[in-house]
Amino acid sequence: MLQTARLYLRNFCPTDADILFDYRNDSRCNLYQRYEDTSMAYLKKFVRDYSCSTFLSKEEEQHYAIVCNATCEMIGDISVFFSEKDNCFTLGITVAPLFQKKGYAYEILEELTFQIQSHYPSVDIVALIEKDNEKSISLFRKLNFIEECYADSIQSYVFTKYGKSEE
Repeated sequence: MLQTARLYLRNFCPTDADILFDYRNDSRCNLYQRYEDTSMAYLKKFVRDYSCSTFLSKEEEQHYAIVCNATCEMIGDISVFFSEKDNCFTLGITVAPLFQKKGYAYEILEELTFQIQSHYPSVDIVALIEKDNEKSISLFRKLNFIEECYADSIQSYVFTKYGKSEE
């Protein structure tokens, strides 16, 4: 699927619901997240529903566990949404508080954006970030995303990494 020096992505497995429950219900982690539901029942269904996503497909919605190579421990998750209409992938990431500030988000997103651009060179990559989320704003700037605008309708900044124009 996708691997870096310290991390890899994999499909969800049933035990991931417990880990998701812990960090999605942690105020340090969910401050800027817009989860529909963080109940255990919902997260078990979520894990089941997204346990068979096909990496870098143009499925409308995909979710993956971020796992540490050294310990095989799930440290967060990545969401990938594809819009045929807008010809873009929109990314979302959550890293559990225990694993924040270690460069993991940068490492996995750098490789993910590289892989998307390699497989789909003309597709744009987008991140939507709440205005007070300075850490994510800084992260996506470091990943060379361009701040497009602030969209009041979704109360988020729109950051874009453009695909190559088709000629």
